[in-house]
Amino acid sequence: MEAARDRTDWSILSTLLRLAQREGWRVEFEADQVLVSSRRATAGVIVLPSRLIRHARASGWQAAIAPGRIGLRHPAVRQAVTLRLGEGRGPSHPTA
Repeated sequence: MEAARDRTDWSILSTLLRLAQREGWRVEFEADQVLVSSRRATAGVIVLPSRLIRHARASGWQAAIAPGRIGLRHPAVRQAVTLRLGEGRGPSHPTA
């Protein structure tokens, strides 16, 4: 007998995405992932999602940090979440 049901994958994902939207992040659904990017970022500006990452890690999300992005995976959620930290040119495109 289960004392309490675990949260569904949609519940876990939607909690993270609602927080992202409240923090000013744009949420886009793609075929294989959810893309979260900053509305305030311009070319060459990186916005760090410290509050969002703290919440994600406290909720069981695992973070994989790569140049210009942070990938989030949760064992109970099918979709991957990618946080894009800047828009425009990435770190592999030097500025003129």
